[in-house]
Amino acid sequence: MVRKIINSLKSRWTAKSPLIFRRICQVSVGISTVAIAIQTALMAAGAVTPQWWTDIFPYLVGIPAGMAAVAKLTKEDNEKH
Repeated sequence: MVRKIINSLKSRWTAKSPLIFRRICQVSVGISTVAIAIQTALMAAGAVTPQWWTDIFPYLVGIPAGMAAVAKLTKEDNEKH
């Protein structure tokens, strides 16, 4: 049972995704990357992080990461109906 789930996840992860989901993955990774870069720059500069940034930072990293994972697991349906 567990092996079947793992094999399914592996095949979905390596399968080609539809274009819209590839774009969602790219945009999501971009948003998270920019947020992490901003946070890193603020910390390296010793800047006082505004409260609004502290509040939204986890969402700017977490939500796009979840979206990218779901988009990555979506595969094209190659079966002819």
